[in-house]
Amino acid sequence: MKRILKALTPVVSLAALAAAPVALAGYKAESAYCYKNTDGSGGCYGSLLGFRNHAGANTYAYFVQYYSGVKYFYANYTSGTTTTYFSCTPNTATGAQWTKALNHSGYFSVYWDASGMCNSLYLYNGSQYANF
Repeated sequence: MKRILKALTPVVSLAALAAAPVALAGYKAESAYCYKNTDGSGGCYGSLLGFRNHAGANTYAYFVQYYSGVKYFYANYTSGTTTTYFSCTPNTATGAQWTKALNHSGYFSVYWDASGMCNSLYLYNGSQYANF
């Protein structure tokens, strides 16, 4: 039985390698998008690099925390010739991640409710953001 398993190990290993996805070495995700619903709720997602390199001259996004402790997310997003301004203040749970967001260089998504309260913050760092 051990001899059969040892004989099959190279075959299984090669099959696993053949089924593996293509490597994305050096890939950088440069996306940027924001939207606002009719009630004022909305969201922004992408990477800070994506916002910086966006075709819209007025497009930007940033997380800020003032010395007073007040925290905000700000963004401008240009679509065509229209630039829309976005902002939100984090709730307690989202605010707990704010220090990470200030130092973040990968993909993020932030969503807010109609009152302008950031109620969701997702941060993702992958190897494609290593040269940010």
